[in-house]
Amino acid sequence: MTGYSSIFASTNRNLSALLVAVLIASGCASSGPIVSADELTDQALSALAIADIQHSIEGCRLSGCAGDMDSASAVDSVRIDRASRTLDVALNDAFAQVAWREESLASITREFETNMNPLFSDWDLRLTSLGVTLERLIPNLYRNDGQDTSKLPPSLHPAIRLTTDLDRPWRSDATLSGRHIAIWPSHGWYYEYQLDRWEWQRARLFQTVEDLFPMSIVVPYLAPMLEGAGAFVHMPRERDTQAAEVIVDLGEEGSPGSRYMEIAEADVAFRTGDSPGFAYRPELFDENPFELGSYRISRTAEVATASASWIPHIPTSGKYAVYIAYGDEDNATRDARYTVYHSGGTTRFSVDQRMKSGTWVYLGTFSFDEGVNPDMARVDLSNLSSDPGKVISADAVRFGGGMGSISRGGQTSGRPRFTEGARYYMQFAGMPDTLVYNMAESESDYIDDYRGRAEWVNYLRGAPFGPNKDRSTRGLGVPIDLSLAFHTDAGITKSDALVGTLMIYSSTGTEGERDFPDGMSRFANRDFGDILQTTIVEDLRSKYDSTWTRRAIWDRDYSEAVRPNVPGVLLELLSHQNFADMRLGLDPRFKFDVARSVYKGMLRFLAGQYGFEPVVQPLPVWHMKAVLGIEGAIRVSWQPTVDPLESSAMPTGYVVYTRTGTSGYNNGQYVSDPTFEYRGAEKGVVYGFRVTAVNEGGESMLSEEVSAGRAKADETEGEVLIVAAFDRISAPSHVEYGPFRGFTGFLDEGVPDGYDMSYVGDQYDFDVDSPWLDDDSPGHGASYSTFETQLLTGNTFDYPAIHGAAILAAGYSFSTVSDEALNGHADADRFIVMDVILGEEKTTVGPGRLQDFEALPAPMREQISGFIDGGGSVMISGAHVATDLAGPSSNEEGRSFARDVLGFSWRTDHAVENGQVLSLNGFLGELQKIEFNTAPAAWIYRVESPDALEPAEHSETLMRYADNNMSAVVGRKGRGGSLVMGFPFETIGDARARDLVMQTILAFLK
Repeated sequence: MTGYSSIFASTNRNLSALLVAVLIASGCASSGPIVSADELTDQALSALAIADIQHSIEGCRLSGCAGDMDSASAVDSVRIDRASRTLDVALNDAFAQVAWREESLASITREFETNMNPLFSDWDLRLTSLGVTLERLIPNLYRNDGQDTSKLPPSLHPAIRLTTDLDRPWRSDATLSGRHIAIWPSHGWYYEYQLDRWEWQRARLFQTVEDLFPMSIVVPYLAPMLEGAGAFVHMPRERDTQAAEVIVDLGEEGSPGSRYMEIAEADVAFRTGDSPGFAYRPELFDENPFELGSYRISRTAEVATASASWIPHIPTSGKYAVYIAYGDEDNATRDARYTVYHSGGTTRFSVDQRMKSGTWVYLGTFSFDEGVNPDMARVDLSNLSSDPGKVISADAVRFGGGMGSISRGGQTSGRPRFTEGARYYMQFAGMPDTLVYNMAESESDYIDDYRGRAEWVNYLRGAPFGPNKDRSTRGLGVPIDLSLAFHTDAGITKSDALVGTLMIYSSTGTEGERDFPDGMSRFANRDFGDILQTTIVEDLRSKYDSTWTRRAIWDRDYSEAVRPNVPGVLLELLSHQNFADMRLGLDPRFKFDVARSVYKGMLRFLAGQYGFEPVVQPLPVWHMKAVLGIEGAIRVSWQPTVDPLESSAMPTGYVVYTRTGTSGYNNGQYVSDPTFEYRGAEKGVVYGFRVTAVNEGGESMLSEEVSAGRAKADETEGEVLIVAAFDRISAPSHVEYGPFRGFTGFLDEGVPDGYDMSYVGDQYDFDVDSPWLDDDSPGHGASYSTFETQLLTGNTFDYPAIHGAAILAAGYSFSTVSDEALNGHADADRFIVMDVILGEEKTTVGPGRLQDFEALPAPMREQISGFIDGGGSVMISGAHVATDLAGPSSNEEGRSFARDVLGFSWRTDHAVENGQVLSLNGFLGELQKIEFNTAPAAWIYRVESPDALEPAEHSETLMRYADNNMSAVVGRKGRGGSLVMGFPFETIGDARARDLVMQTILAFLK
């Protein structure tokens, strides 16, 4: 030892010697020379050992010789075993709150041995905490010296698929295929009996609320990642944000215009099952809807001889989750064949009806058109099966998430079901009340909510892992492998430091038992928590902030940690109450990366449990292109994305998904190389393409969309090149000035990735000294509730299709490339116009204070200049193109490019609050006024700060904002010309107006 540690060791030995002298003086030991420990009493030896070890702990904590030990780490007791010359040292719980590894444990053990009184030179130290040896606190994943088999399943249950997509062109047989994971994202809207009102369980802070914030990570990111890896994700809250709902059952009470039909030969005719089934009720108080009705049963066969159909009346076009239900039958089939008809085609499923009966089973989310369209909106169940002679059952089918239906105080919540707490969804989903969601046996939905989530897991699994009131309950037979309570903790740091990530597990069950019902140690919970926290912290330190705080690993009997009878933890990702944490937390890129870390943590734990290689699924592809070929061909190409954190995440193949016109996507086609050729494209039709990357670890998230289309007329006006350059996703802008901290959404609300379900309203309290009084007056960070019942639409990455439809209507063909793939495609000999989609692209300071999303970076400016020099014309539309390129913060190169190449100069940002734009000098013919979207809407993002720009030399103002006559659109005619719009073209709400505007622009530039 050197330096501080050496000095401390010397001091520690002196203290130990002093303690011996005191013990001798007090009669605890002989006054003669001490030659061995035998001359001291057990009490004296224990006192010596405690002093030595405690001082070693303090020294090691300060020097960091064993990592970040908790300041409360201490010795509880020392037991003397003279026969074996062993010191049994019991360390307190705080000592176990860090992530121990073989290296750090060896380091602190050496520190103990080095600083022990010479009396113990030939004694062994046996170190324990939480009642187990310290070695058992090291996860199996990080052990080099053998596995702790007590934390492994005593028998490996096979991977069992609940549903199988029979039309999926690629299927992974590795990683998480057939594994079942239960996740509940935080709290939810609930009824407070004492106040006689519905309310959130947490406060509205920093434009969100914890009841929704974890859902904005779990639903759009984590669940699809796990499902892409082959797992089945079960949630006790509604996952579909679609507020509309259609339930089709034997009766039509819940869905006027919908209908249920049966066709069967006599020997397999449907009949009513013997057990209860679902029945629709517009409101429920304490009823279980799956005990109010009935279901139908038939018999499976090798040839289809019976079928049932559910035909919905879809209230509005859009995406709907599809859920099925079926009855509880002893001889149920493992292969019930369902077909979902949707606007993108048909998708067939095999469903194992031996598990999860009497509740909702999620099949997927599909696009449906408004109205009754049996060819594009229905679900069929056939008795065709590879498991003949078994019982097949048919209960209700549900389309969409819907609105809350549980009544309290004479009214339902009035909110979309996905906003409500788990307690209400569990009732709606048929869970037994007293075993699962009515745990308090009193009027407290709050207690029922947090207790019930874990008991729901146990009921899904069933005996002997059933609900803790009766573990012998049969349950639903779903072999749940993992459970995760996803939360964000509270806590404030006035110094703008991060609060960071806390992990909570329980080493005991509700009765204090140390093992799961199958005999596996509940310290497997700690392994899972440590692996999960390690993965999250390492990734966030690498990508965002090297100081990201790793908080403790707590062994606590929190309800969501102690109740699950399967491995599970409670994750407190960050503090939703702390500004520094939420600066990262509100950024969609951060949410994606956190979800990926959680997925990877689960993958690594389960790989260790079941003995497979943890291959990580690829990242989404980029450099997307869809370019017209000859004879109706469209060539789609892309590039894989390298994951610098995961060497196993490289793709081995790809799946290309296609949609036609405004339909949904088809089931996809597998290709081994990063290119795909679509043949037989019809004229006058927009074709859209998205791509995923696949490997043994699973399927990536979807890419952005690229589109192409061939003009309908034989003699076309020419071809347009669309450049998809709107990549931005970001948190809202923020302010840090003196005592004021917060998010200034009124200046720039940021850009959600797709849709943000967690936004509640603008922040109004920016004073860091504002005290928390209660959830209705939470102090610093307090936010309005204006928008918490609707989604905030962001970047849906599908705008080439909107532009393309208008281009086709004008008589032109079009191809699309993403901005990063533009090089080599800016060919003025082929394309007469380049249509650059900038949307809300602008330079943004993101996580890690890195700048990103510059609207027209230098390489793109070079491509545009070359295109114009070659005789091509350019159309650019975007809300921030003028400000980003030529505004007050721009450089001379940008301003010169705007003036000399594109023909404009900057006037102002935030030009108007409404989107009315006037046509000048008959530019749009008889159409005098158009309107772009400036209000929250489901179909498109809102433009909260459009640019005003002025024409430079040889350019002219073509349209003005109606409010103030500032220039909204400027242009320079002809080949080699340009037209720049201070608002995004795709936000023009009326399709006919878009067609006319595009036709006029292309004619102007041509």
